[in-house]
Parts: sequence; C-alpha cells; structure tokens
Amino acid sequence: MTETANFEDTISKLQAQRGICTFPALDHAEARKIGAAVARLAEAAEHPVAIAVFLGEQRVFHVAFAGTTAEHDDWLRRKRNTVLRHDAPSLEVALQYRVSGRNPDWLDPREFAVAGGALPLRVGDNLVGVVAVSGLTNSMSADHDLVIEALASLER
Repeated sequence: MTETANFEDTISKLQAQRGICTFPALDHAEARKIGAAVARLAEAAEHPVAIAVFLGEQRVFHVAFAGTTAEHDDWLRRKRNTVLRHDAPSLEVALQYRVSGRNPDWLDPREFAVAGGALPLRVGDNLVGVVAVSGLTNSMSADHDLVIEALASLER
C-alpha cells in the first residue's frame, strides 16, 4: 500500500470520527469537562503537553504540563486557526495536503499550523469551539489521538 493510500485511509477514519466531536449542547462547564478529560489522560501518561479548549473566541480551559513552553501555546493557537479556517480537524487538513502533493504555502505559518492535534467541537452542524493539544511528537497523530481518547471517555 502506498503512503498516499495510507493517508487516504486515515482521512476516511478521521471523517468517521466526526460524531465524537458533536454534542447536543456545549457550554462553559461542558467545555471545561472536555479539557479536564484530556488533562487526566495526559497527566496519567506523563505527557508533556499543553491543552486548550475554546468556545467561540474565548479560551475556557488551558493547562500546560511540565516539559512545555510558551511555544506550545502558540502551536495551540495556530492549530485552532487551522480548524477554524478549514472547518475540519487539523490532522485531516495536514493529511489532505500531503495526499494532494500541495504545499499550503499560502497559509501564513505564523498564523496556521498544518499539524494534528486540534479538533472542532460541534453542536449539530455548527462549529462552536475547538479543543487542541500540543506536545506529543512520537507520531503525526499523537496529539489528535489523545483528544479522541478523551472525547470517547465522556458521558453524553
């Protein structure tokens, strides 16, 4: 199987995960629960990550574990911008660019990070927030996978 086929399979899996990012309602308390779920998993695994949850323009949750710097916070911001710009998980955006063979050089790297780790939060079809993780470098999908695991653990 080619690298492109592997990426295409992964994109299909990411699109199948969209339901896990959809909530019947999402307020500040629920957004903080999302952040806390990600933080519990990260802390238990001793992951050096920064985590942020946004509702609209407001950051309603943020935590940074040992081993992170302000640079991780900037990655959170830029990954969030990628989600908002493309209305898709940042990992999906990164993989789509790889499959297409195009370099997204029209996206200002000071404002956008084409890397995994930020996912849209939806109420119905409406994009209402973003959850983002930065810090895991062992694979292209590690930050994304941490968020998915946390979202799957939540009671709905």
